[in-house]
Amino acid sequence: MRTLLLRRTAVVGLVAVAAFGSATVGLPAAPARAAVAAFEKESEWSSGYVGKITVRNDTSTATNAWRVEFDLPAGTSVGSHWNANLTRVGTRHVFTNLAWNGSLAAGASTSFGWTAAGAAVPQNCLVDGGPCAGGTDPGPDVSPPAVPGNPRTSYTSQTLTLHWDASTDDRGVTGYEIFSNGSRFATTDTSYTMPVPPPMIFTFGIRAVDAAGNSSPFAIVKLGAPQETEPPTAPTNLRLSGPQDGHYRLTWDASRDNYVVAGYRVVQTGAVSAVTQVGGTFAYGAYRGYGTYLFEVRAFDSSGNLSAPTVIGIAVDPPPPLPSPTR
Repeated sequence: MRTLLLRRTAVVGLVAVAAFGSATVGLPAAPARAAVAAFEKESEWSSGYVGKITVRNDTSTATNAWRVEFDLPAGTSVGSHWNANLTRVGTRHVFTNLAWNGSLAAGASTSFGWTAAGAAVPQNCLVDGGPCAGGTDPGPDVSPPAVPGNPRTSYTSQTLTLHWDASTDDRGVTGYEIFSNGSRFATTDTSYTMPVPPPMIFTFGIRAVDAAGNSSPFAIVKLGAPQETEPPTAPTNLRLSGPQDGHYRLTWDASRDNYVVAGYRVVQTGAVSAVTQVGGTFAYGAYRGYGTYLFEVRAFDSSGNLSAPTVIGIAVDPPPPLPSPTR
């Protein structure tokens, strides 16, 4: 099999193949798949219950960390909890091991628990990124969350609060990052309160992130900024690596804008045709065997102005034919 790298960029620059990397956000990424998790109610009463989840390493090798996450619908909340760390993001509850119970030998198990106010039980449960009941490994998380909806502000005499509606994600949003004039200054849930800023132009960008480091495009809140008409600069230094786990990884250097880059539109054509939008400077493309793969990346701002495209491609030749059998 022969691969031929094709390049065409909107700016001058060399394109090189880079190794797969990783990105981290506030919560640790899921460990390698190594466990199943079973939920049970240890006791129950009219207004709540005591919940328990048992995590079991069902592989043949030891693991040194685990992570269980699930949704609890509105109306049910977690009070006290034990034997795990807990982080809440909206209705998503993420439990991770403590220092003393993360290591599980093959076949070993541990458990953690909580008191619940309300009757709802865990939904959309994942352990180490896979279904809590075990089964097929879902593979790498390559899908970014949706952009936060309905960004808005509220004021008091001393404070400004940014609000937005929760994003959706195929495996769960772990938090929201807030940027001001291009620099990240907070990670939070679905609101953030700060002192009232001075009377000048501010642009706030709010993006959702998941445990794999995928980020949504930015939801934009402007204070005193006029309508944008100038498009961002084109992404530079576009790189393509892989395939790995059925995907290519695209990485590029950030574009610039006179206010803020809201995100990047990534188009894949060839053997697969797909469009995705991201807030960070990496994205994934699907690999489906031999053929020609083209990837186009364009930056956009909060007014929808698009940069010039930057394009990279790769041609994957089919394997040679098998020799004819001899008699």
